[in-house]
Amino acid sequence: MNKMYRPNKLLLSLTLLMVIAIALSSCAPAAPAATSAPAGGATEAAATEAGAPQATEAPVAAEPTPVVNEFGTCDDPLILWHGLTGTDGAVFATLLEQFAKENPDVCLKAEGLQWDIFFQKYPTATAAGSPPDMVIFHAAEVQQMASQGLMTPLEDIMYKDGTIKKSDYNSSLIDQITVDGQTMAVPFDNHGWMLWYDKKILEDAGYPTDAESLPKNGAEFLEWAQKITTDVNGKHPLDAGFDKDNVQIWAHSFTWPNYTQPTTLWQFGGGVLAEDNKTVILDSPESIAAIQYWKDLMYKYYVCPPAIPGQIWAGDLFKNGRVAFMWEGTWTKGMMNDNPDIWAHTGVAFINSLAPDGKQAVKFDSHVMVIPAGVDEDGQGKAKVLMAWLAANGAAWANSGQVPANLAVQKSLDEATYPSVVMAAKQFNAIGRTDMASKYFLEIQTAYQTAIGNALASPDSDVAAELKAGAEAIRAIVARP
Repeated sequence: MNKMYRPNKLLLSLTLLMVIAIALSSCAPAAPAATSAPAGGATEAAATEAGAPQATEAPVAAEPTPVVNEFGTCDDPLILWHGLTGTDGAVFATLLEQFAKENPDVCLKAEGLQWDIFFQKYPTATAAGSPPDMVIFHAAEVQQMASQGLMTPLEDIMYKDGTIKKSDYNSSLIDQITVDGQTMAVPFDNHGWMLWYDKKILEDAGYPTDAESLPKNGAEFLEWAQKITTDVNGKHPLDAGFDKDNVQIWAHSFTWPNYTQPTTLWQFGGGVLAEDNKTVILDSPESIAAIQYWKDLMYKYYVCPPAIPGQIWAGDLFKNGRVAFMWEGTWTKGMMNDNPDIWAHTGVAFINSLAPDGKQAVKFDSHVMVIPAGVDEDGQGKAKVLMAWLAANGAAWANSGQVPANLAVQKSLDEATYPSVVMAAKQFNAIGRTDMASKYFLEIQTAYQTAIGNALASPDSDVAAELKAGAEAIRAIVARP
């Protein structure tokens, strides 16, 4: 057993961060009511202001029941924990069923957990010396998990003997999951933002609907947006009497911060951390310009709903023909499968650039397969068999809308059968970027999302001041040893 990263304690700070991970690191937001909340925000203020009723005893919420799939019967099954419980969970179950048929000598028990529960159980079980044999989480969390001693390096187990070849995967993704020269995981998929757009809305506004004709930069998008956005009386933002408080069709919507914020920052040449993962650039002129652009869309041009609590989720707007451009995840294909009438007039494309010069960038992440620290050689061997099989049989995973991580498998996909998956694969390979590789990832993400949430909270918010405050908080975090 490789003991290089064997845990010897469970840090309180990690546990706290993992508890909030459902809001920060899950694959898809559950139709959020708001995209971000200001620090000390409105979500709690209403319950604590003078005169508001105070709860004296909160009911204890029942822990969600895990989705358990068992294949084969034996005394010592391979135990797998994962957070694939959405529409992709059913597809994953069919993959595991096929694996069991082809590998009858390996019995398997897979537990699908809500991500917040997963990120409580996994560190706790690993620190206690009773980890599952294999887990699946996200590439963005690898640096932090590895720094806490929760992972077994896979360099010797999976890569050295050629079972998995690093050259078969996106090189930036391999870099993200490599710590001190040790590759810690095997990529299962690529997932992230892409553009979903309503062809009918564009046609009604007099615009072409082919992907090549879409706006190429922020100025072009704004021109389109001011003609697309329509109030309940049929007026547009440049028309006299436009009712900004009763908009029927929006041009765009500010979606999940985990992906929308980094994507926009990178398009403008900004970001949170520079390439050295130490220098903080959240308050750079480029980063300020990126967030100011979104603020202007919301409060100056009125072509995007404000990013405040109570707004309708972009997916619901899209299903009801109320937003033209939607930045959403690859997993949105599940929603389209459930709404074929909507899919019939939906286009998919590379994310549209909002930057003045049209610079392109988009965030993508990956579900990665991991062997926890402390798993014995027998467990490692069983996990190796499943990891290798899943890596080689990723084409079926495209049915979930996610992109198989293996580049050769990506190229094998039929575009007519998987149009959104093929488009996303091309996009991620051409302009995709992975998130910061930092052992303080979750803390930094919380800090910058709070700062940006504050910057977009009202027409009077000072973008530069809020990003400066966020940057100072992040500088204090990265200054730690």
